[in-house]
Amino acid sequence: MAILLIIFLSVAGSYKKRIGKAPKGLQSFLEPVILFVRDDIAVPNIGSLKAKRFLPLLLTIFFFILINNLFGMIPFFPGGYNLTGNIAVTAVLSVIIFFVVNLNGNKHYWKHIFVPNPWWLFFIMIPVEIVGIFTKPIALMIRLFANITAGHILILSLISLIFIFKTIAVAPVSIVFVVFMDAIELLVAFLQAYIFTLLAALFIGMAIEEHHSDHGAEIL
Repeated sequence: MAILLIIFLSVAGSYKKRIGKAPKGLQSFLEPVILFVRDDIAVPNIGSLKAKRFLPLLLTIFFFILINNLFGMIPFFPGGYNLTGNIAVTAVLSVIIFFVVNLNGNKHYWKHIFVPNPWWLFFIMIPVEIVGIFTKPIALMIRLFANITAGHILILSLISLIFIFKTIAVAPVSIVFVVFMDAIELLVAFLQAYIFTLLAALFIGMAIEEHHSDHGAEIL
């Protein structure tokens, strides 16, 4: 949280001081990422009119996951912890998305759940839709937790081979594979932040999406 505050207060200050000017320093480094979250995640899934409302949440989640993923790859202080590989942390993030989605859901979202079409399938469809409300955040929680934990366990297992075989001859092979896995984990760090934010935006967009007929009536 402290790192997020330092980064974004600094970037926000740069925007205030450099209005109408080209980005500079940390601002220029983060601006493409911020625009990526806005233009490729928020707007396509939520809509250009409502994306601005949820953009602060999506940016916070994206950078929170990304920074913790990267710090988890550092084997010494201040890194070394595996925060996003802790299911309690991913559960809290998923609960936040659960409340955001369902508290902002419009009448069409709830009608789709409790008034299925065709109506004579309501005995089957209503329980399925209610279960679906909870399985979406659970999928978010498990996906992030499992992917980050799996990478750390695999790296730990490769290092442990040196001690299992009790010979330094295994060390070069283990180190080569660990370096290779670290390169993949670096990609996964960005990928998992992207996937979690993308799915969160998708679920929010599904909950606030207006019915097509209503949207057409508004245009007319």
